[in-house]
Amino acid sequence: MMRRLLAGGLARAIVILGVILFAVYAIVALVLARTGLANAEGIAAGIMAYLFIMAVVVLWVAERRRKTRPGPLAEEFLMNSREVADMIGAPVRVNIPSPPPAGKGPGQVTVDAFISGPDGSGEAMVVLARIDRGYQVLGADLDVAGVRKSVTA
Repeated sequence: MMRRLLAGGLARAIVILGVILFAVYAIVALVLARTGLANAEGIAAGIMAYLFIMAVVVLWVAERRRKTRPGPLAEEFLMNSREVADMIGAPVRVNIPSPPPAGKGPGQVTVDAFISGPDGSGEAMVVLARIDRGYQVLGADLDVAGVRKSVTA
């Protein structure tokens, strides 16, 4: 679920989280207002604010950790690529038999993966650049039933 929430980026995940927690707060505040407890809405607001901050920290750590490993980043790129879905159909399933180890310093990493979908299967070679504290997808070469195609990020 965390991967799915972060698929649109960290900012989108924080906005979605904020909307959900605000809706929960609104319901809790309405229920507490009817009970007549003094300062109940303020206490609920403080709890929701704390939950929001903690959830943002968890999302930030998950996003940072995701970007420091080449395998999950390559898998996400292939699963979300329109060109891959056009070649093999959606949903795209990705299998990375042996992800390369995360290294230090600048460089380039290649991740080999098997991709499959309703309309076929094939192989993909995803090229990632190792930058300061993570990886960035540069592109991929796909081979599906002898048809080769290059996909850029």
